[in-house]
Formats: sequence, C-alpha cells, structure tokens
Amino acid sequence: MLGSSQAAESDLYAVGDSGVRYVKVESTGGGSWTDPRDYLDWLAEHADELPPGARAFATHPEHYDFSHPWCPRSASFDRMSTRFTDDGVVVTLVLAAYGGAPPEFVLRYEGVTSVHSDSEHDEGPRSNLLVDEILPDDEGGVRHELAFTGGTITVVASDFTAGWSGPGSPGDPQDRPEWWSFDNPATLVHLLRQRRRMFVSDDSFSTLAAFVTGAFWTLQADLPGFSRWLTARLGAAGEHIIWQHHIVCHIAGPDRTGTRADDLTAGENVKACALALDLLTEWLAEQGYVAE
Repeated sequence: MLGSSQAAESDLYAVGDSGVRYVKVESTGGGSWTDPRDYLDWLAEHADELPPGARAFATHPEHYDFSHPWCPRSASFDRMSTRFTDDGVVVTLVLAAYGGAPPEFVLRYEGVTSVHSDSEHDEGPRSNLLVDEILPDDEGGVRHELAFTGGTITVVASDFTAGWSGPGSPGDPQDRPEWWSFDNPATLVHLLRQRRRMFVSDDSFSTLAAFVTGAFWTLQADLPGFSRWLTARLGAAGEHIIWQHHIVCHIAGPDRTGTRADDLTAGENVKACALALDLLTEWLAEQGYVAE
C-alpha cells in the first residue's frame, strides 16, 4: 500500500520538459495548429498494444474528430486529484467543457506511477486541450500525454477510462455532424456559437473571421452579400469593404478610425466574435437558412 505522505506524492509528481511523440503541435500567428495524422497511422497498427480502457478511448471515433461536438479538444483543465489506495494510486483529471458549463470530461487513471507536467496549470487563464496521445508504457501500462495551450501533462498508469459526465453528456456515441456534407452555413454558425474552440484555436476575432471566410467559401455562401447587408445593418463602415471590417469598425467606434482586427483588446475581441455570430445568424435566417 502506498501512503499519502508528502514524500510519496512528491515522488509521484514531476515538473519539466515533455511533449507528444507523433502528433504535431505548432504555434502559429493565430494560436496553435495540431495534426494527429501520424499518430492515427501508428494507432491503426498498434492499438492492440494498449490496455483495454486506454484502447477504447484512443480508438473511439469521436476522439480525434475535431468537428464532433463530443471530441474533448478545447475542453479546459479544471482540476486534478490523487487518491492513495491499497491497489495503488488513482489520479482523476477533470476537464471543463468550453465555457465552463456541464458536462465535464473525466479521465480516471488506475495504478499511476508518475504524473509529469511542464507547466503550472493552476495559474492564470484556463488551459485548453489541443490534442492528446496515448502510447504503451515500457512496463506494460499506458503513457497518456495531453497537450494544453498552457503546457503538457503526462500520466503513466496501468490503465485509464475517459468520457463525458454530468448534465448534457451523451448516453450513447452520437453521429458526427456532417456539416461539410450539405450547403447549410446556419448549422456551422450554430456550432460556432455553442463551442467555438471546437473549430478555432483561440478567442481572437481575426482567427474566427479567417475560419468563417474559408468555411463560407467552401459552403458557397454569399459573403459579399453579407458585407452589403452589414452596410445597411451597421451603417458607418461603407459599401465596398470586407465583412469583418464592418464588425471591427462597429466595435472600435468612430473615434478609432483605421483600427484593424489585430488592434482589438481582449474584451473587444469577445464582443466582436459575439456580434459577428449574432449578425451571421440574423442574415442567414433572412435568407431562409435554419440550423439543422
């Protein structure tokens, strides 16, 4: 039996450098970019090397489907607890859904031998999950590395389980929302309003605007028509400008002419994102689009 002494807990936890092995995580001008394809290729051949609970989580179809509302990506670090039992150490890691509302994503590790962090996740803003990587450990267990915006947490254990818990959690696996398979931009805007970080890497308006522009082009939505509609709806920005500049001008106000999206404060970015999604919803509704 492991005791709950400070010495035992200090032996369990470590702080230092860490990082995922196969998943690509890179910083960009607008936040962070992740690419799990190399890991998914590894997983296709080696999933049987993982213990059953970890294998079930790693191979779940929603896990690495970043467009799925039940993918844990963008859930934020909330709390982590340790319990010392006769059967070994149990660590519970809880992630909060985007916005901090229920449900929560709960990971419960059994037979934990180490917990490693390269950052203090309990300081500053909430740290959001970018991607995670699950690999077999040399001792026959599992090594789970979770890359957050604020650093990486690595847990080595005999096995673990993971899933959503609390009000609003899915009772059964849900079908992926195939929002790219039909021409309905209202559904995309609805999903952006519910859980924006499922699609974009940060809270800046410039990142949201770039994503919306690219997505609406793919969905063949009439963004020039949206710009013309904004001229009448918001008034002062002029006729022949891109849609996001209407939003920036409205948020910045008439005393800050020439303001760009990158010049907005954190609070103004929040207001600009909310206003853009509200106006997109209104504009699309006038054209007869209803979110599915």
